Amino acid sequence: MPKLIALICKKPDISDENFQAYYEEQHAPLIMSIFPMLQTYRRTYLPQSNLLSGEFTLEADTLGTVYSVITELGFKNKMDLDDFMELAAKNEIVETIREDESHFLMSDKTIMYRLDE
Repeated sequence: MPKLIALICKKPDISDENFQAYYEEQHAPLIMSIFPMLQTYRRTYLPQSNLLSGEFTLEADTLGTVYSVITELGFKNKMDLDDFMELAAKNEIVETIREDESHFLMSDKTIMYRLDE
């Protein structure tokens, strides 16, 4: 099953609770409405208060960025992923998503990985 994994940063002026509420109540439904080919859409929140420090972890200042959520987008097959990528490249879709993201996250800090399981 192909997947996209995104590491996402919240805006610094929004609390963990407000970030999660906006993502769940506004952004996730928007994404699901735009991309019906998504089989899974999971979010694992990473509150800053749980950031570990110590010998085997990286400090926020070492990373340069502290991520707030790991988002997983799962697809039934490669064709669905290809359809997603084609739709996601359309200017009007990009504008709609970026406008919504501007309310709660820093789009320019997002890192995305493609995985094939």
